[in-house]
Amino acid sequence: MKFWIVSVLCLMLSTQAGFAAPSCAAHKGMTAVDMSQPANTITTSSGKSGFAALKAMGVNTIIRYYDWANEDISCKALLPSESDAIIAAGFNIISVFQHENDDPESFFVKSRGSTDSKHALTLAKANGQPKGSAIYFAVDGVDQTIRDMVFEHGMSNGHKMSKKRRRHLIHADRNFIRHIRRYGRFLKYHASVFHKPVETIKATDMNPAIIRYFEQVNAVVKTDNNYKIGAYASGAVCELLLGHKLIDYCWLAQSTGWPGFDHFFHSKRWAMVQERSTLCRTWNFANGDHVWVDFNRTNSIPRGSWNKKGPIKSTPKIPKVCSG
Repeated sequence: MKFWIVSVLCLMLSTQAGFAAPSCAAHKGMTAVDMSQPANTITTSSGKSGFAALKAMGVNTIIRYYDWANEDISCKALLPSESDAIIAAGFNIISVFQHENDDPESFFVKSRGSTDSKHALTLAKANGQPKGSAIYFAVDGVDQTIRDMVFEHGMSNGHKMSKKRRRHLIHADRNFIRHIRRYGRFLKYHASVFHKPVETIKATDMNPAIIRYFEQVNAVVKTDNNYKIGAYASGAVCELLLGHKLIDYCWLAQSTGWPGFDHFFHSKRWAMVQERSTLCRTWNFANGDHVWVDFNRTNSIPRGSWNKKGPIKSTPKIPKVCSG
């Protein structure tokens, strides 16, 4: 039993480490929040609007997502009516594209960077995001995920995960269901993708796929569009992309166990550092869900935010209001 507990704890520490979550209150230096549902639908038990409550906390920037229509969270994508409301309430906006960007296999699709960035531009133009501001693209710890897959390969002696192992992981945290599924797929693709023994695969072996993705993003986003490019990533990926001049800004993810966190954090080259998720217990979104937000520490360097609209290019594919 001790063996299983230790192995589960090692995996949890590698994938979920981070600062303790801040309370749902004002915090010095934490002037930006990211959330996965529309900010203009928040209600609070105090009677304040969500915008008024956020302002009272010292928040001046709301980070919202661009995503594909088959998003896994209701109303995740920023739509024109919400961006109108955020700007009217006096906030800055930072936009970030995220769709299955925590799965290494997303980056193995050779045209994925072009496909994602073209859709991100469609959403940006529908929202009137002005040129010169930034679109961030998420790299949600795929380098760490590969380390976790190698770890799991060792735990399972290169075989499929046993029923006992699966039960222990799920008992520890149901979020490990995703880890279990990814390990099953890793067994099928690792040889054809990495061309080396599993025990020698490292987090940095994801770098070529990540670089290719952002090279494609640059080719689309900076050609006749004049948007800046950001990344949401581990410290190691931030260093990689800044070093290759493929991004203008990096948003450091909250997981301190991901590669390169400490080094990049102390370098102060980040535009923002994400904190652990905070539950605002007496707040709700329009669909009744409790409000979870991530506070973000902000730096003095530019972040590519926007608070006014440029030309709008509407399309039937992008509605003004989320109906989910």
